[in-house]
Amino acid sequence: MAIGIKVKKAQGDYDLGASKFFGDPTVPMGWEEEFYDDEMFFAQIRLADIAHLDTENKLPHTGYLYLFIHTEGGHYDLLADVKYHDGEPEVVLDQFNAQVEGYEQFGEAYLMEFAQVDDDEICTKLLGNPSDWNYEEAPPKMLLQFDPLDNDMGFLSFLDGFVYFFYGDDENDLEEVYLQEEFS
Repeated sequence: MAIGIKVKKAQGDYDLGASKFFGDPTVPMGWEEEFYDDEMFFAQIRLADIAHLDTENKLPHTGYLYLFIHTEGGHYDLLADVKYHDGEPEVVLDQFNAQVEGYEQFGEAYLMEFAQVDDDEICTKLLGNPSDWNYEEAPPKMLLQFDPLDNDMGFLSFLDGFVYFFYGDDENDLEEVYLQEEFS
């Protein structure tokens, strides 16, 4: 089964360590200097939030999963930077996206709510199968599918299709995760 993601815009004070798209990432101490100037914060997932839904144990059930995107290549050449930390974050990186040219508007947080969905569900989701896969070969194993039209966040809203975060050859190596944009 896949894990569906619904979002709602954060209002007022909220738990900065919550699972969310955009906003200010909350990261482990020492990560402050690890990011490139073209790197935007895309999402953080508190893995305890999805542990009960990850019945096949495809992801760790403790710590945080972070998805950052290198934007230097423009909207059609984005690169994934996925990180995992098995612990609680300690540092809030205020206004992280405000310093990334072309992505300054993604400073507001959108909190995630999770629910179990079918593997083939057409939505923003973790795991499962990529929607609208139009190739003869089997799709790569998927970490996350983002549907820009499934929400009101505005990220890549011109894309009538999906943004995929696919695993590389080793599903246990998050450094091999890559990003692929697909038009329907």
